[in-house]
Amino acid sequence: MAKRGYTRDTIRGGASEWDVSRPFSSYLRTLATLLFHPVRFFELLPKVPDVRAPALFLVFSGLPAAVAWFFLVGLSPALAVLLVPLPLSVPLAGLYHLGALGGRYGFVVTWRVLAYPLGFVLPFVAVPLLRWAALAWAGMLLVPLGIVRTQELPAWRAIVLCAVALAGATAFAIYAV
Repeated sequence: MAKRGYTRDTIRGGASEWDVSRPFSSYLRTLATLLFHPVRFFELLPKVPDVRAPALFLVFSGLPAAVAWFFLVGLSPALAVLLVPLPLSVPLAGLYHLGALGGRYGFVVTWRVLAYPLGFVLPFVAVPLLRWAALAWAGMLLVPLGIVRTQELPAWRAIVLCAVALAGATAFAIYAV
């Protein structure tokens, strides 16, 4: 008998989540769903504290991005895009979770919400024209939508949270360079 609250879908990955048993087809399906049906993706995202599928999705998303960066720029950016997203996602999710305090679920669910848009952006960051469109799609639509749908916060609060986070990230990127 399964633990209370867990079904076969939440243990192996829900209908919207990246399925580790079929990585390539599931990866393409997840990217397409995040692009064309983001509301459905976050409504079906299991709200369980399981980090396996989102973490593996981030690592898997880094592979095509690393190949693209290797051929376009060189080895150092390729290694960075392969190794940095997973550790970087934890403090980013911490900042988003601070703004989402009072939401229905804990930190891990907020991290899960952030991991999928971050993985969505990784392959497109290497392409100069798609870079900004993908960052805008993820930062201004996917993350606020995910926080609203999973943490059950008001939409205005998630939009303000993401606007402040994007402004802070932009300021950091400008002043760090």
